[in-house]
Amino acid sequence: MAADDLNDTGEHKIGEYLAVSKGAVNNAVEKQFHSSFTGATENKRIGELLVEEGVMTQEELDNSIRKQRVARLTACPVFATLSPTELAALSKLFTEVGYPANETFIIQGEEDPSLYIIAYGLVEVFRLDNAGNEIPIAKVGAGEPIGEMGYFAGGVRTAYVRTLETTQFLRGQYKDLTAYFENVPRVALAFATVVELRKKEMEQSLSEDNDG
Repeated sequence: MAADDLNDTGEHKIGEYLAVSKGAVNNAVEKQFHSSFTGATENKRIGELLVEEGVMTQEELDNSIRKQRVARLTACPVFATLSPTELAALSKLFTEVGYPANETFIIQGEEDPSLYIIAYGLVEVFRLDNAGNEIPIAKVGAGEPIGEMGYFAGGVRTAYVRTLETTQFLRGQYKDLTAYFENVPRVALAFATVVELRKKEMEQSLSEDNDG
């Protein structure tokens, strides 16, 4: 099941952006770790615990999350040329979502008008042949977009995507990104370049499979 990520783990850890002491973060981590072994119905996130304990305000936490989000977007080639101000505006269009290993979260043929940016982790893109056998297309890691092909296919997925390890994403809706692309043409061009590259990778994989 998808879950928001405020945990102090992975690339661009949330702890790097919290305006609190390392000791406070470590205490929150210990409390979170302990709760996972005491049968707690809800495993609260690091930021939530810090706010709950009065170490920081909700506004300060929200600012920290935005900074983390900007750093993760900067790692994506599509958005690499954006200024800090542009990235801050773009970050408002994304939310965090995570999946455990071996979760197929994008299904070929289904409608899902979302673009994912991998914050950390690794996924595999594949299709199925007529016999139901998997045709591997690509493995994609941190900083790369996922779901870009569907942008030009009316939101309909053109392949399956499965996590190979615990993976965290930023997720944005196509409709919001379309409005942004109209205002920042160079990002639209970079996005189209990535789509064309992925399309060639898919065609090559399918061609090799047919030849085999």
